Amino acid sequence: MHLKKTVKIVVPIIILLGIVYWGYKFINKTSSLLGVIPKNADAVVKIDLHSIKETLVLDALSSPKFYYDNISFSGSKNEKDSTLNKGINFSPYAAVLYTFKDVKNTIFTTFPINNFTDFNAYIKVYVQDKNSVIQKTNGYQYSVLEKSKVCIAWNSKNLVIAATPEKINITKISAVFTDVLVDENLIINKNNSLIQKLKSAKEHIVYVKGESAIGLNFEDGKLMASGQLEVDKSSVFSKEIIVNSIPDASLQMYLDYSFTDENHKKDFISTFKNSSFLQKSNLQIDSIAKYSNGFFSLAVSGKTKQQNTIITYDYDENFNKVEKKTVQEKEAPKMYINFGVNKNGLQAYLQAQGAVEQSVFTALPIYNFYVSSTPKTSLFATTKNNPKTEIFKSTNFLDITADFSKLNNDISFPKSNLLFGLLNSLDIKANVVKPGVVGLKGKVSAKRDDVNIITQLFFGLEKAK
Repeated sequence: MHLKKTVKIVVPIIILLGIVYWGYKFINKTSSLLGVIPKNADAVVKIDLHSIKETLVLDALSSPKFYYDNISFSGSKNEKDSTLNKGINFSPYAAVLYTFKDVKNTIFTTFPINNFTDFNAYIKVYVQDKNSVIQKTNGYQYSVLEKSKVCIAWNSKNLVIAATPEKINITKISAVFTDVLVDENLIINKNNSLIQKLKSAKEHIVYVKGESAIGLNFEDGKLMASGQLEVDKSSVFSKEIIVNSIPDASLQMYLDYSFTDENHKKDFISTFKNSSFLQKSNLQIDSIAKYSNGFFSLAVSGKTKQQNTIITYDYDENFNKVEKKTVQEKEAPKMYINFGVNKNGLQAYLQAQGAVEQSVFTALPIYNFYVSSTPKTSLFATTKNNPKTEIFKSTNFLDITADFSKLNNDISFPKSNLLFGLLNSLDIKANVVKPGVVGLKGKVSAKRDDVNIITQLFFGLEKAK
């Protein structure tokens, strides 16, 4: 009798909680997207924080031992952070990032302010801790955090954060701050097509630009990516290419960005025209593009030995300056970088600019890259011996594969083994679906296939600190 009574009480409560939780999700799926995206945003990324948390909770329930073994129970909370009311929620149901077409290399995000009095007190302390100052302008306040390459701006309703890999240029981003904070040019209509597209996306992270949509999902043992990119219908991508692959390479990639399409060539030149590496090497990207057909490949397979001659000077017993040569041997990965060419002359151009001496590409001092050319390719390799290759046809104009265990043995940089040791493989492919549409698929797999990849990477990198 007691069991029946308990069931009668518990079951309705569970059902009620389920309905409440469903309602919470239903409402926030849309409301979390309103008032945070400018109407004229060029591209938008939605990070479904709630769905990610939900996934990790279920993962913890299915793999409790892994979490128990990795979670530290000795840490203490920062009292200041835990007690201070910030007046703003930095962990919303969904976070939204956006870009503007006219503001290059800058990502923005907007957070609604819940309590301006609390936020105002918090932001003063935060800016002071960052050794910055608060400045006022028409309709909002802002602060440039130079070290973080971030600029924050706010009024009584919203906070806008702008992040860029470059030096902050306030005149470049002030128009966005005015658009969001002063003019409030934000999407608040739940029936807006962009809002509906973001709402219906089931992926943990989704990128949307026009008709383009790419989704990322964090699953047990892998990260999955898929979607389609909208391109100009006149864009030329090869529907089938012939590739010389190196069997069992630890890393192999190729990209056929066909320069028969002049717009591809212009994009290539625009992307690299301000490259400091090329400027230091006395190279011009438009001159390089003149010889290239847009094909590029990279492969890493094994190791090799390289010898460097170190020249020093000393003085003999008569105080005459004497040159001394010392040969040093070092280990280097076998790397093969291949550029497709449409005519002879790339190697000659590099030699004329002083970037190639005695068939060695001198602009990369870490390893010796030996340069050799054929009527169709220019090869830059860390070994003088040509690799054994297999020829195959592919319908993908982009293909990247990696075996991280092998790559960890072949190539190393500071702490590379920490990341490579957590991952298993990488596989990314792109092809032409139809005129104006490019399909993309990708997968990154981790060492364990029974634990979410986010958890594996987080705990693995935390242990390595």
